[in-house]
Amino acid sequence: MSARYLQYIEQFKDVAIAQRHQFGIPASITLAQGLLESNAGRSYLATRGNNHFGIKCHNSWKGPAVTYDDTLSHDCYRQYGAPEDSYLDHSLFLKGRRYAPLYELDSTDYRGWAEGLRTCGYAEDPAYPAKLINLIEQYELHRYDTDQTTPVLLANKEKKKDKDKDKKKEKEKKAKEKAKKEKEKKEKAEKELKEQKEKQKRPEPPTFSTPRKTPQPPSSYDND
Repeated sequence: MSARYLQYIEQFKDVAIAQRHQFGIPASITLAQGLLESNAGRSYLATRGNNHFGIKCHNSWKGPAVTYDDTLSHDCYRQYGAPEDSYLDHSLFLKGRRYAPLYELDSTDYRGWAEGLRTCGYAEDPAYPAKLINLIEQYELHRYDTDQTTPVLLANKEKKKDKDKDKKKEKEKKAKEKAKKEKEKKEKAEKELKEQKEKQKRPEPPTFSTPRKTPQPPSSYDND
């Protein structure tokens, strides 16, 4: 899995879910198209014009535009003030008559929608549906097609928070234990040094030599 793709999904999943609620378009399809068309927000159109779906100007567009040499011709593409505007316009674009058959499908039928987009003329690439389906299944984007996923996602977030807190506490505990041991070691070394210095300062007790006895001359009485 691409970290860049995961970051893009995290950034725009709530926008895609909001579009699903308002227009009935599967959030998985919206996210997959955004990923594919904008190269996860890195394409020329996405960076220059906040256009995440490659929607061209057409005759009805009166807003600003970006010119891009797509198929050896300088085509006109819609430019938006923010990526969220591109998501909204994408939903409005899919509400056109051409895409009416898609809304007969269930909003969780991402495979049908992927195939239908190609059939209705959204893209010319024959592999377009397979690319969308691959992204949806690889990154489990279908999780965002029902509201039942929301509590699960929130629960997972809470679990991650708790796990991170436990890791932080364990790290702090180890740091405190290490600091305590180092302090005890330092105090012990200081105590030993102090005792050694005190021992060196203490005067040596005086030593007294035993007086030598002077031999006495023999007494004259000893010969009697």
